Amino acid sequence: MGTGARGQDAQVSVRLLDGDNHVLVPERDALEISHAVTNDGTLPASADFAAHSRDPRDVRIEVDDAADKGKGLWATIESLDGTTLAQRSVLRLPLSRSRPDQPFRSRFVRLVGDGVDLHAPEAEAQTLLVALRDRVRVRYESARGTVETVLRVGAPGASSGPRAARLAKLHVHVLRTESDGPPVIGGDPQGALGIVDGQIRVANAVWLQCNVTFGDPRELPIDVVSPPVPSLLAIGDGDGLPARGDGLVRFRVEGKSIGPIGTVALATPIETARSIEKALQKAGFSARVSENARTRFGAGASADVLVLRRDGSPARLSADGSVALCSDARQRLELGVVDLRDGLSEFDNMNAQVGTLEERALVKTLADDDPSTIDLFIVNRFTEATRQGEAFIAKGGGAIANAVILDRQGLRHLPLAWTLAHELGHVLLDDPLHPDNVGPDRPWLLMDADNSRGTVNGPKRLRPDDCERARARSASLLVPYDAEPPAGTVPVDAPKPTKTAH
Repeated sequence: MGTGARGQDAQVSVRLLDGDNHVLVPERDALEISHAVTNDGTLPASADFAAHSRDPRDVRIEVDDAADKGKGLWATIESLDGTTLAQRSVLRLPLSRSRPDQPFRSRFVRLVGDGVDLHAPEAEAQTLLVALRDRVRVRYESARGTVETVLRVGAPGASSGPRAARLAKLHVHVLRTESDGPPVIGGDPQGALGIVDGQIRVANAVWLQCNVTFGDPRELPIDVVSPPVPSLLAIGDGDGLPARGDGLVRFRVEGKSIGPIGTVALATPIETARSIEKALQKAGFSARVSENARTRFGAGASADVLVLRRDGSPARLSADGSVALCSDARQRLELGVVDLRDGLSEFDNMNAQVGTLEERALVKTLADDDPSTIDLFIVNRFTEATRQGEAFIAKGGGAIANAVILDRQGLRHLPLAWTLAHELGHVLLDDPLHPDNVGPDRPWLLMDADNSRGTVNGPKRLRPDDCERARARSASLLVPYDAEPPAGTVPVDAPKPTKTAH
């Protein structure tokens, strides 16, 4: 009883209980936020000694104090930032008992990840804001001194199991509409970083349900970049047709002529791409050749050739004068040109696994080479305005995976929809579908396709099964995470509003 509390003796002790009134042991147990809608009725308002919560993740305070002969006392529960120990949230609670031989118990408290849930109507006096690896400290001021116990949110990253803290690494690319122009969000680079900071913090709050974080936004690689120069050749884009064998391939790299390269009868796009790669190597350039997944209307898989200079930077491609890139009667060659002045050409249901040529030119040119990273691209808009975010996932074997594209409209809708967290969900769950595509509509779920309510019952809930799937399907993207204060750090108890239950 009271394991981990300081200043306890046989007559005074304090501890946290879970929703089933089992004692939580700091050295063994970890706290979690709820998957439920905060005020959906699963959080009991009663402080009855025998009350149970329908959500086992809810907690309540229990105090033994032999010197207190009354029926009630008060205790405080607070969350402290896992790194700085600054106070994040605090709640002062009354405890009561019905018989003098019982310990005192509070009402149940629900741990939540964001301000919307913190101020959920009819539950606000029972919510505590936390983040991954925060310390949750319970304090009781007894006549014999202060008694406290501390538990952590999420288990240490070095551990295993569903409570173990995990980090999904992001690399953020904020585009400029034109070369050296202002970023598509924020007006200037500093403003763009501020918007990205807010978006990452919201995604962290949502994915806390799975004990997953995307890290401190201030420590993420965030690049403000111009659209890439044309560096990608697409062979058989969309249709994946083989060559007829009656044509020549010609183009320029940094002004240098490449070709002519004869097409070979029945050569697949990837075979033609390999022939182009050899010619590029002879000319002193390098190339990355990739085969795309077949589109739903394609005869076969298309292929792309990303051309690089000796230093590894993208090389500028162009047509060789007025000569066609390829004169083959059946197999087409196209330059991948990223022109954001009219927006980014988005995929549809026919080519979602492949992406459009403009999307592939963007992602394949700018994405990092780290397979354990999720690349996030922020653009001004999608050309046809059919979506506000897209995700490229590993399922299906496409050449683009673990990438998310958002437009600024999706970011603006943050009060109504958690677009970034949703698109990251497609990547981590490795699933292109939405729950309401294949089952009943549950508009409170994060992966819901059409809800836009920015309220406590809006689309941001993840199910335990979702968390299990993310850990199983995205193990290579999730690395151990922990938050420990630097040596010698002392608690920074910044003033915070104290919510007092009545």
